[in-house]
Amino acid sequence: MKVCKRLLLLLALGCGLPPAHAEVSAADGRMVREVFARLLSAAAAPRDLPWPPTVEIIASDRINAQAGLRNEGSAWQTTVLCHEGLLKKVIQGNQDRMAYVLGHELAHHLLGHTKKPEAATDFLYAAFNREQELQADHEGMELALRAGFSYREGLTAMRRMMELGYDYPSFEMLSSDHPAWVDRIAELDHEQAELWRAMSAFENGIYFLGAQNYGMAERAFRQVTREFPGAYEAWVNLGYAQLMQYADALDVADLRRMGIGQLAASGFYRRPKSLEFQLRGVNEALWAEAARSLREALKLKPDLATAYADLGVAFLLKPSGKDVAQAVELLEKAIHLAPKQMTLVDDAAWLSSVVNLAAADAAMGNDQKAEQMIKGAEDALKDADVKALPEAAMIAGALQYNRAMLLARSSDAARQRLAIAELEEYLRRTTPAMTWWELAYERYSALCALLGQRAKTQKDLETVAAQFRPVTGIETEHVRIELGQSMAEARSQLGRAASGGPVVAGTSLVQYDYPERGLRVMGMQQVLAITLRGEKAPAIPLREAVPGSSTFELRVGMPVALLDMAMSGTAYDLRPLVEPEVKYRFYSEAGVAVKMRQGRVSEMVIGRVPRLGK
Repeated sequence: MKVCKRLLLLLALGCGLPPAHAEVSAADGRMVREVFARLLSAAAAPRDLPWPPTVEIIASDRINAQAGLRNEGSAWQTTVLCHEGLLKKVIQGNQDRMAYVLGHELAHHLLGHTKKPEAATDFLYAAFNREQELQADHEGMELALRAGFSYREGLTAMRRMMELGYDYPSFEMLSSDHPAWVDRIAELDHEQAELWRAMSAFENGIYFLGAQNYGMAERAFRQVTREFPGAYEAWVNLGYAQLMQYADALDVADLRRMGIGQLAASGFYRRPKSLEFQLRGVNEALWAEAARSLREALKLKPDLATAYADLGVAFLLKPSGKDVAQAVELLEKAIHLAPKQMTLVDDAAWLSSVVNLAAADAAMGNDQKAEQMIKGAEDALKDADVKALPEAAMIAGALQYNRAMLLARSSDAARQRLAIAELEEYLRRTTPAMTWWELAYERYSALCALLGQRAKTQKDLETVAAQFRPVTGIETEHVRIELGQSMAEARSQLGRAASGGPVVAGTSLVQYDYPERGLRVMGMQQVLAITLRGEKAPAIPLREAVPGSSTFELRVGMPVALLDMAMSGTAYDLRPLVEPEVKYRFYSEAGVAVKMRQGRVSEMVIGRVPRLGK
């Protein structure tokens, strides 16, 4: 979330936004040419490229610069292009920032990046390009230093890009051809490397919350709290990730016993769900750990609406039995505090707390108050801006479920018939993998029997296709290997490889085989792909993208017919990984690629295979 990222930057670094500057002017043009000339004077001309390159300012609002080769009739010309948008919004008259940008682009020429042929597949292109960006950062900064520019001031160009929101979590950037800015600055800013690593972990944690991966989110936020124990944002997200792991393991019997309506379980920063496989049932220790983390956030920031909202949900799901009075008190406090913290709160998160408070009031028997809150939330949800939010469908579903349950417990036949219609619509609009779906069907069929109506079958009402939580790694009995993990760390966990070496000659992309584990890992500094092959390959657990969904497994050797049945309705396309002629069936939503042979799955790959459209 950009606001949270911005806050961490300003609080941790003690800096604000640089002052605004005028539109691009003749002075900016002179600055570009002067900085470029100084950089060229410090660079050794390469033998195999036309030199010196030209520098041009492009009349465009894009925040971009690039190095390239241009055919000018009988000869080639090396170029560096700089867009006006970059000068206006990032450089802002600062020569040291300009030196970082132009030095980076010149470094692409000096390192030979602009004359190498493109990689054969999108996966290889993205991997090589990310590595080249980091190489150009180092080489370009050294060039700027030799030309007499400030290293520290040059780094503020990266900080400015991050302040403007031009950044993504490190993990998400595995699907891109550029590394995350927070990783790039961590490579260069050695004095504050610990801070930048924590920032990267925080951003990854936010991504994993949105990607519905509790376990990875918890690990990311734990890293931040270890290095910066005063970061209340990390504590509240850690507590929520733990709470959602606990909630995800609850089965229908648990929810039936707890007797609460459907919760819109959304944190104020971003909603975490999960991928990680858990045994079903109540885990008291995990609940207690989540509550401790949320209380630690409140200790650091006593008026934090997020923590009160999440603790309210926790008390509705308390292992020893729901504490509705405590939940109502906490949720009411969250709703009261939220408008005062609008820099930290979005509309969907506020509405989620209203929905959860309505469920708590209904559990206390305050039906009239619950109905009023549901009506208010539904009216707010009709707003066009709110409807566009990703959480809107989840909130709408919880509202419909809770409204239907209030109607269902009325003794009035007309209200009961309305409940039947509401529940039938809810069942059609919600995936059957969701734990609440079964409870809704139970109530629906009971009401139909009570009123002498014929209930539709579960099969008739199962109309929503599965949407899967993205797979980000593989866990065996002894190790867990994750995409984006340090390659050195992964190899240390896996032990001695049976074989290994470069994937493409002349590059640092390598792979190592572990046939006794049924695994192969491929990457550079980070793990980029995990291949599962052979009889010993572990299964990939898949879960649908709803809280409390069930798990099923993809396995090497399974019939393609079973794969098709499991992934029914899930879109895929055919793409290569390394060899252009070898195509995989890639399920981008799940982050899994599958190769088939003789009617069976012969190989599976966990990885991000970008479609770059080069």
